[in-house]
Order: sequence, then structure tokens, then C-alpha cells
Amino acid sequence: MATLRKRRGSWYARVQWWVADIRKEKSVPLKTKVKVIARERLAQVNKVESDMKKGMNFIFPWLSESTVTKVKRFTLNDAVELWLNSRKSDGIRPSTIKRNRYSMKSLMSIIGQKKPLTGVNTIIIDVYKNVCIDTGMTPDGININLRSIKTFLRWCYRRDLINKVPHIDMVSKPKSMPLYLPDRIIADLMQLDWLSKHYKDAFKFYRATGCRASEPFISKLDGNWLLISADKTKQRTDKELRLSPECLQLCQQMKSHFDEYRGTIESWTQNLSKTFLKAMREIDGDNTKYHLHCLRHTFAVRRYLQTRDIYLVKQEMGHSSVTTTEIYAQFSLRRLEMDFPSLLENQKTSGISERGHEFGGHTTPLPVGRAVAF
Repeated sequence: MATLRKRRGSWYARVQWWVADIRKEKSVPLKTKVKVIARERLAQVNKVESDMKKGMNFIFPWLSESTVTKVKRFTLNDAVELWLNSRKSDGIRPSTIKRNRYSMKSLMSIIGQKKPLTGVNTIIIDVYKNVCIDTGMTPDGININLRSIKTFLRWCYRRDLINKVPHIDMVSKPKSMPLYLPDRIIADLMQLDWLSKHYKDAFKFYRATGCRASEPFISKLDGNWLLISADKTKQRTDKELRLSPECLQLCQQMKSHFDEYRGTIESWTQNLSKTFLKAMREIDGDNTKYHLHCLRHTFAVRRYLQTRDIYLVKQEMGHSSVTTTEIYAQFSLRRLEMDFPSLLENQKTSGISERGHEFGGHTTPLPVGRAVAF
């Protein structure tokens, strides 16, 4: 049975129940300070208590202009808007929220915006997934949408909008390794006559530092340190990257070009990405799989080849877990040595030993929380 609770002079009906070992609770405002009236309204809440525990929501007469209690049906679109607004207040990055909105629009375009939230089940998700497959969407694209949908449904469950989270199967696909750019492709890239110098310099910077596309423009320079605050990083932790003199100069030039640009960081990085793709199509063919983020992968495999220290590479990449970084250690070292002959030549001339951490790596401890770009 629901019970009465008084808060700041007004009465509320509190409904409590247990799901497994978790206590659930709903509070219904009774909109009165008079206990007699509160008891009368409590009786109406108790009439639908069992349905409330099943996840149904009600609009009571004292909360509307109606004279009877009505079921409040949450549509999928209603719940999506609540979720996206809550993510704004939770400090989720705008780019992530934009991606979430795109995923939910994709779902609603197939199953409908007015679909009752409680009607979204595993079968409905399977229907959505199959339609995406039939229309030629890539497995990666479908899985990104499914992850957003799963996050959304978990949020709904924690707020008692649904009774359980539907099971969601991801689209299976062969395990793929990160794409990196060998020296020969980088050499061809730098030889393109139509590619402006500021694009070539930007691509050099990304390859030499492993930065994500937006990081040079959302960061601050402190001497030769590139500083990115936690609220702007993917892992929500401060990132500090020490730049070589050459990388520092490239970074300053990139920031200078952006300062003269009147658009957003997003449109600027999209332009960089499209230009890189255009260059790769000329070098590698129209069906090239190379994209701007491959320069970050290139940095990672080069650094692992240099250092053989996966924990150092993790630190420099800014990964929250070494498990994410370990994929770069799965490449054949023989293949990497063939793809990056410039590294081997540099190591021969510098006389660096090819053992463990001494292989092109650091000789002095790094400051805690800081990474180095060479």
C-alpha cells in the first residue's frame, strides 16, 4: 500500500516495491496541505498501485483538468527527449548527444515516434536491426546506433519508465585491425601538388602526436606542453602532451589558421577529414578505407615499434585502459619494420638498442599523467 509523506508542508503518496534486491520508489504529489484530502487522494493512488509497480504512469484528477484517473502513455519520442535533456544536464559532450539523437532518429524512423515506450522490446529491436542490414548500413554504423539505444533503455529502466531492458544483440562482424599509413603512402601524400601546405602540416602533426582531430583546437599551449582539460577529453581526464619543437611549430600554425576561420571546430575538422579522404582516394583508389583517424593509429603502431612499451603508448594515446591499446601490439613486427623503414634507419644511425624499453624509447622517467610526442 502507498503511504503518506509530508514534504515542505505538502502531502505526497509514496509507492515502494522491490525488484530482486533493489528497492524502487515513486512519489505522487497530492497537491494539498490538508491531511483529510490527502487521505482521499491516497485511496485513488492505491487503486492503481499494482499497475504503477508494473511501470505504468497515471495522470490523477488533481494533476489535470480531468475528473478521472487516466493512464499516462509515454511515447518513444517523449522518452527520447527526456533522455537527451538529462544528458545535457549530466555534462555529456554535445558531440555525443548529437550522435545519440541521430541514433534515436534512426530507430524512430523505422518503428515510429508515437510507439509506446513500453512496447519497445527485443523483437522490435531485431526488426530495426534487420531493416538497417537490408538497407546496406555497415555493421559498425548499426552497432553504434544499438549502443545508443541500449544506453537509452537502461536510463528508462533506472527511472521506472520500463520494467526491464530488452536484450539487444550486436551485429557480428569479422574482427578488424586498426588501419595505419605506411611510410610510402605518407610520402605520396606529401607529394600531392594540389594539397595545400597547411593541410600537409596538419596531417604531419596528427601522425607525429596521435591527437584526435579536434584536440589541437580545444587545447591550450603552455610552453611546449599541449594541455586539454578533462571536460573536453573522451576519457574525462586531463591530458598533457609534450611537443617536440617541430610539433610545437605545427600546432601553433594550425591554431593560427583556425583563428582566421569563422566557422565551428566541428566544420573545421570535417573539412580536414574530407580533404584527407580526397587525397587518399587519389593515392589508394576510390574505395580506399583510409580516413583521418588512421593517422592516430599510425602514431600508435610507430610508437610501439619504437618503444615496445604498451603502457607508454597507452599514456601517450590517452587511453583509460591498456586493454584498448593492446590491439596495436598485435601487429607483426616484421611487417611494421617493412612499412616504416624510416624508423629503422633513424635507429641505426642513433645506435639505439633494440631491446625492450631502450628501443627508441625514453631513458628518463616521464612526469605522472604526462605524455610525450616526438
